[in-house]
Amino acid sequence: MDHEQTLEDRLALMNDDEKLHFKMAVLSLISCYGPEPNKAVVMVKVGEEQTMLTTMNCDEIEAVDMLLEVNNSFKSIFNFSRLLC
Repeated sequence: MDHEQTLEDRLALMNDDEKLHFKMAVLSLISCYGPEPNKAVVMVKVGEEQTMLTTMNCDEIEAVDMLLEVNNSFKSIFNFSRLLC
């Protein structure tokens, strides 16, 4: 598969808002490399049955810690929103 052509094809199908969001996502990922790098865990849902995880500048243990932190944040947000209803 020609990844560069696939990328160009996908970009051509995006509207301006999608292109802006994509650019912001790529800039976030690039920040995981170079001086003072960030860390990232990227989750991609593939079909109905599979989720792919990719880590950037972290090992699996750090990735699990990051996912747990996000999970706890979502729980807090959900609980707070339930109080408002």
